[in-house]
Amino acid sequence: MKKFFGVVVVLLLAVSFLAACGPGTPAEFTLSSVTVSPSAPVVNDTVTIGTTVTNAGEQSGDCDVSLTIGDYTDSKSVSALAGGASSSVSFSYAATTAGDYTATLSTPDDSKSKSFTVSEEGVTPPEGGVPVLSVGDEWTYGVSYADPGGLTEQDTGELSVAMVDEVEVGGEASYHLSGAYVPPGTRDATLPGLVLTVGDADIWTSKAHMEYLKQSSAIAQLPGLPSTITWTYTGDYGWPYDVGKTWSYTARTVAGPIDESVDRESKVLEIVDVTVPAGTFSCYHIVSYDPASPDTYANENWVNATVKSNVKMIVRDTWAGEETMELSSYSVS
Repeated sequence: MKKFFGVVVVLLLAVSFLAACGPGTPAEFTLSSVTVSPSAPVVNDTVTIGTTVTNAGEQSGDCDVSLTIGDYTDSKSVSALAGGASSSVSFSYAATTAGDYTATLSTPDDSKSKSFTVSEEGVTPPEGGVPVLSVGDEWTYGVSYADPGGLTEQDTGELSVAMVDEVEVGGEASYHLSGAYVPPGTRDATLPGLVLTVGDADIWTSKAHMEYLKQSSAIAQLPGLPSTITWTYTGDYGWPYDVGKTWSYTARTVAGPIDESVDRESKVLEIVDVTVPAGTFSCYHIVSYDPASPDTYANENWVNATVKSNVKMIVRDTWAGEETMELSSYSVS
């Protein structure tokens, strides 16, 4: 009889526990991707940072959602969120200083982040839609090259570029640009100990996105065998540009004994005024980098829609050293 009574007590306790806790798996609070609005904030804007909280468990529950931006923190509570249900959460952040920021939203069970850039107040985007090139458009750049050791300038010259025709590259409509280094430039190859002399260069640029699709260079040490770089993109890449926009690509370089591919991510970092010999221009500053090292830029481009091209470029991916190009003159229709 005592044994039977003990079993009854245990069953009653179990029933009481289930009644208190409810059936099913415990509450678990996951987050959707983080949104930032406006997408291109300027100083003194109020930035809205949002996400959706979902209870992936079966039991109802409460949780706190926290926001962290540098040393700034805030939190909001979500109460009695039923199993399988979702709730939107948003925070307001006063953007008082220009710079790069990362907003991180967290629950006890999940965390999501999104980076954004705050630009200086009063800087407006470069005017115009996607640039349209015409045969005969020309650009001239002053070029300098720094060696990979001390990064001291060791070669200077000019690069003259002209739009010569329109063709398809990889099934995509492109502009064919023909360029020439005057005098031919001396460059350190990424293969140690190999020094190359580059003369003519051809570039094929996407008409819709204004990003490189292919580059071919005539190198004296590789007669009859041009060096080529081909770009393959992932997702919504290139134009239209918007501060904070990112995309990914793979660049494959083939040059004699060199055959290597690198994965990169590009980001529209900011809108900024850039002064070069050809004048001062409002530009999209676009950087590319190894996703594992987002603060180390492999390449930097400053693009202006009126010029219909780069106003300035810093190239660190093609050669072992660093090549800088600044627009000295241009003629576009």
